[in-house]
Amino acid sequence: MYHARISLQVYWETGKRRLMDVEPGSPDAIGVIELELLKLVRHLETFGRRSLLYLRVDRAGYLALRTLESTGPVSTKALARALNLNASTVTRQITALETDGFVTRRPDPSDRRSSTIVLTPEGRRTMAGVEHERRQVMETLIGGWGEREKLTLGRALRRLNLSLFESGRTT
Repeated sequence: MYHARISLQVYWETGKRRLMDVEPGSPDAIGVIELELLKLVRHLETFGRRSLLYLRVDRAGYLALRTLESTGPVSTKALARALNLNASTVTRQITALETDGFVTRRPDPSDRRSSTIVLTPEGRRTMAGVEHERRQVMETLIGGWGEREKLTLGRALRRLNLSLFESGRTT
């Protein structure tokens, strides 16, 4: 914990980058993870405010579009489960996406009281454009990394997101 605090203090006081030299399995690995996640969230918030990526669709809408692309047409309830959100939140997101022409609602043939959310061609084009731009940004950020490092990061992030998803299911 001491190393993490010193590095954070040096970073904020000098503005200079300094990597914490904490080895995997060291006694304070959790402290490093906690601090790095905190900094990551802050960087992502700042990046989002300065970015032009989400001019057509916001981050939450983009994730909903990506999810619809992978699941295909689904009910609001199923989309809410996939996003680990409550149905009322997803209903508001879907309404905004529908207003912009990115999704449509179709009556569910098995239950006329509910509808199925479908990604439109415009929604697919918009989502693909944002995805392309995001991939370019990622390539700029980690382009100098080796493929093995990129894959390791991808696997670790997938595993962390799965743990977060499962944790959200139990709360």
